[in-house]
Amino acid sequence: MLAKDIMTTPVTTIDEGHNVREAIELVNASRIGAIPVVDAEGRLTGIVSEGDLLRRVASSWARRAVPHTRDREDALANYVKTRSWRIKDVMSTPVVSATPTATASQLAELLQVHDIKHVPVVESGRLVGMISRRDLMRALLDVPKDCTASGDDALATAVRCRLEAELEILPPTVQTAVSNGVVTLKGEVETELEREAATVAAESVRGVEGVVNRIGIAYRMVSRFKR
Repeated sequence: MLAKDIMTTPVTTIDEGHNVREAIELVNASRIGAIPVVDAEGRLTGIVSEGDLLRRVASSWARRAVPHTRDREDALANYVKTRSWRIKDVMSTPVVSATPTATASQLAELLQVHDIKHVPVVESGRLVGMISRRDLMRALLDVPKDCTASGDDALATAVRCRLEAELEILPPTVQTAVSNGVVTLKGEVETELEREAATVAAESVRGVEGVVNRIGIAYRMVSRFKR
């Protein structure tokens, strides 16, 4: 599943020349958590979230002078961001964005790594869609049945592929058998953590009903003596 299949479109946007009050009204009216900011030509220049707007409103009750200290430049930049009513000063930039062909797993990683809740979808510099955490979760739950491995043989193949692709555990090391949707893992790995990871990988394959892990730990004898 790709970003173009998940994204919300058309996108509610705001011009960078507008003010914070207008953005708050737009968020409340549209019931969205973030608004992409565009310039006069429709190019994405920033994003303003509920958090950005709340910080701006909260700063109205906490006024302190900017001191002449070594950190004055940083303090002045923070003053502009937290006290200005202009969208271009309050918005977050640069914007973390995705392409229409980004996969669901890439989108999930993007949201997690950057600790963001929304990601704009951009194509050739133009904003074409918007994806929220909720959009992504909904899409993952609505995966069509034909995308799910069906039958024990198909499940066994899917589990082996997952073990190899994500953990680099090859079939000779761990054998996979499936009966009525229950996966049995046998073989040997080097650590208990690797054994646990194999269980997690198998459980994450859609269609798996349960996992029986009979993988052993191949403890290696290490000599204490060196020549």
